[in-house]
Amino acid sequence: MLLVFDTSTERIGMALFDGTQVVSEEIWKSHNYHTVELVPAIELLLKRSAVAHKDLTALGAALGPGSFTSLRIGFAVLKGLSLALKLPVAGIPSLDILAAGQAPLDIPLMAVLHAGRGRLAYSRYLYQDNTWCKQEEAKVIEVTELAQQIDSPIYICGELTPYEKQILGRKWKSVQIASPANCLRRPAVLAELAWHKLEAGQADDIASLAPIYLHTTNPAPA
Repeated sequence: MLLVFDTSTERIGMALFDGTQVVSEEIWKSHNYHTVELVPAIELLLKRSAVAHKDLTALGAALGPGSFTSLRIGFAVLKGLSLALKLPVAGIPSLDILAAGQAPLDIPLMAVLHAGRGRLAYSRYLYQDNTWCKQEEAKVIEVTELAQQIDSPIYICGELTPYEKQILGRKWKSVQIASPANCLRRPAVLAELAWHKLEAGQADDIASLAPIYLHTTNPAPA
């Protein structure tokens, strides 16, 4: 049984996946209470699903980019569980989770999420060979600057405030903004990506695995 969780932003998500079905999935908006909410929520998820610690076979987590504090809290829990239960770990970039949850399109996709200090982290993707393929590494930008860069049709998904949607929506001939449901990072999608990564023998080294922090030159230690 694979347990995954995503603490990239103020929205926390977690899921249990057995390789054939999503056993349980939860998403909620935390008001920066990740420290006190995450571990009790994991324990409640396991209890509701009748899954014991001994039933877990692996862990998965969103790597970011995102909020420095929320990612740090998530990684502390990830490393603690991995070391205590001796479980392999698979980390998945948060923007890849967003992209993987979208339907096929014949125009480029831009996945975005809040990266702190009023900025957005984003990556562009193209749908090729039955999957969304990343075209560039994640970057951080102000929403007004991002809007100025858009000059051709593109589909945008991810966490956006009403103001950010308004700024991007002014490019109405070029921008298609995903529905609220499709703007969520689904823990079930994270679970599938992590499962496939582990099945391919690509488990991460928990000692060296670190979040993606775009406002520093190098990833900060977890």
